Amino acid sequence: MNDLIRQAIAAEADERVDSRTVLAELHKRRKSKPFGLIIGVATLTVAAAAAAVIIPTTIKKTDAAPANAPVAEAQNVLLIGTDETHRSDALVLARFEGDGSATVISLPRDIYVGASPDRLNSLYMQDPRRLVDAVEQLTGTRVDHWAAVNMAAFGEVAAAVGGVEVCLNAAVNDPYSGADLPAGKQVIAGDQALAFLRQRHGLPLGDLDRVKRQQAFLAGFAAKITGETGPVLARLVGKAVQVDEGWDVVAFATRFQGPVKIRTSTLLVNQEVVRDSAYGYAVDPAQGKKFVEEQLSGKGQAGTGCVD
Repeated sequence: MNDLIRQAIAAEADERVDSRTVLAELHKRRKSKPFGLIIGVATLTVAAAAAAVIIPTTIKKTDAAPANAPVAEAQNVLLIGTDETHRSDALVLARFEGDGSATVISLPRDIYVGASPDRLNSLYMQDPRRLVDAVEQLTGTRVDHWAAVNMAAFGEVAAAVGGVEVCLNAAVNDPYSGADLPAGKQVIAGDQALAFLRQRHGLPLGDLDRVKRQQAFLAGFAAKITGETGPVLARLVGKAVQVDEGWDVVAFATRFQGPVKIRTSTLLVNQEVVRDSAYGYAVDPAQGKKFVEEQLSGKGQAGTGCVD
């Protein structure tokens, strides 16, 4: 698999390899090993995340899409940002439209699953299918596919695109996450990018403000994706991502022809509650499903501005 990716990257550099042949081979072998190319997020995901943007950038400039190509159907993808223990630091439900645009709904990781003491952040390490089922029940929306990315990779990913621009309302110096950043607009990468995404201590709304940071990072990151950055990102992201085996990533990627237009929002939650001595959020089932339906119909916001 790594050799095939290197062939695709080489095709962009000197066109010695026919990229269509490489992509066809990737498609044929995808069942033997999960093949994930996801930019995000996490966000993450991160940020999340715009998924599978890289493959089109490795296609030779002369390989135009057929004029009568059918419009791709919208797909809902659950993007999961994991920590070292495989807990979910970031959860994003993203609807990718046929034109490559995306509606991103952040799901606070500490949402309780129904009336149980389990929170969303613990389910992926138990069983990815259990997390998918819980998200479908919570949102009333089908999840077509999922992709999980190690959050630790986002510092390198940000550096690969020359840094990601974010904006802070106030300076931060947090010993827990390592975030040490001034107020205002700035470009972050490496350790400070990861610290920016992980900080929750010292923020007015804790985890909910961290979700806003993940959205801001994702929007800034998507704006930096270009044909030149694609091959570099392929090397970095391919090592840190896993997707469900039923996902035809190659076919999915054909809808992306440039930077992804993203609309963002966060699932509405009630005040913190305590179950089994652990804090978390409850979600009104009817309100949650209505909120998701409205956002996926196009009411999310483009861009996030400065964040806490």
